[in-house]
Amino acid sequence: MVYNEPRRLNKTLNFINEAEKAKIKLECEIKAHKLGQGKDGTISQLENFYKDIELMIESKSHIPSYPRVITDTWDFNSELGIQLLDLYELYKKLG
Repeated sequence: MVYNEPRRLNKTLNFINEAEKAKIKLECEIKAHKLGQGKDGTISQLENFYKDIELMIESKSHIPSYPRVITDTWDFNSELGIQLLDLYELYKKLG
């Protein structure tokens, strides 16, 4: 099992790195919404997604709500939506 540890650590570090990037994008989108220039979601949704990502970083057992919201209500071509869904795919591979 020692063989798998470096790979698991790399996956975890990669996920955390991507999660931090997503959090920055969410912060930017929240600021854009406050200036009346937001494109994706609502401020409330974005703040909840941010909290979801923080919980995902802390626990491998958290089930985020944002993938369903994004796939059901956001524009298919949303750059932020795609980034968040890709992050969720990385997260699922950690388990």
